[in-house]
Amino acid sequence: MLFTVSAPAAYPPCAFPLTDGKMRQCRHGFGRFPRVQLMPVTLRQLRYFKAVVEHGSFARAAEAVFVSQPALSLQVRELETNLGWPLFERDSHGVVLTTLGREIHEQALRVLDEALLLETKGKLFNKGPFNIALGIVSTLAPYLIPGLKEELSNLEDRIDIAVYEATSQQLLNRLLGGHIDAAIISLPIGMLELTERDLFEDPLLLAGSSSRLAAFRELSEDLKAENLAKSDLGPLLCLNEGHCLGDQVLGACSMGTMEGVHRSLESLGSVARLAGVDAGLTLIPETAVASEHAASPGLHFLRLAKPEPKRRIGLVYRVAFHDQRWIEPLADCATRAGKRLIEQSAPLIG
Repeated sequence: MLFTVSAPAAYPPCAFPLTDGKMRQCRHGFGRFPRVQLMPVTLRQLRYFKAVVEHGSFARAAEAVFVSQPALSLQVRELETNLGWPLFERDSHGVVLTTLGREIHEQALRVLDEALLLETKGKLFNKGPFNIALGIVSTLAPYLIPGLKEELSNLEDRIDIAVYEATSQQLLNRLLGGHIDAAIISLPIGMLELTERDLFEDPLLLAGSSSRLAAFRELSEDLKAENLAKSDLGPLLCLNEGHCLGDQVLGACSMGTMEGVHRSLESLGSVARLAGVDAGLTLIPETAVASEHAASPGLHFLRLAKPEPKRRIGLVYRVAFHDQRWIEPLADCATRAGKRLIEQSAPLIG
């Protein structure tokens, strides 16, 4: 049995179908309806219901939401059908909420508020700012962060970063686990799940006291890093296992054994301080030169022969990451910040 609704007054006395096919008595009389398949309550139904409550009539509510009165009445009727009970007492003077109607109205307001909040969040997310959890390898983070933050502050679309400092492997684990959004580390990585974007090259410089560097010049006319393994200029200072820079230093110096290698340090700053007090030689990334020289005036630097050892610094992020609008701006800022560090170091290198 179907009802044609043309106006609120045209509603049957109790137009609320029952799933059991039985009669249900309400304040206006009886109604009998066949079994129906209930549909989900929609936001449109709740908005139209709210409009009727606010305006006190179907006609004024329809005008307020810019739809025809039959269209609005149909949506409210479907809402009542889904709930199984009337929400309004209807008469020639207007509408009044039923007991259930008052309860549904309170809950509908909460649902519509939450829906508006969801829509607002989506719009704000689309406009930014972007809040990014960014990992930076510990041998670069303290030097890169100030310049990177400065570069990011100049962007039209703001990018806010929460920085996580750790070793490359720790950052990769966090990245794959979804705990950070991207990482700035040494390349290559070679994982199918990750995308790599080159940022800049970071040359490795020989670092130590002026006397040790002078002695190395005398022993090695071509100034190649592998000549350190053949010299007797004291220990090669290296970061502990787990730091990729430590492995890179050993590889650049062709250290086939650990003899003559001091590898028990956890920070690049500690390596630089020891080299600055004539405890040995090491290789320092050019991005760290200005900061470490300021912290350790006894530390001097020597550029090695070409092809000089260097590390590739890149931005790594998940291939399946859903929103990549911030990647290129962040990468460009990191590139500029890294290259500026290298430019600042140039006057300090022998």
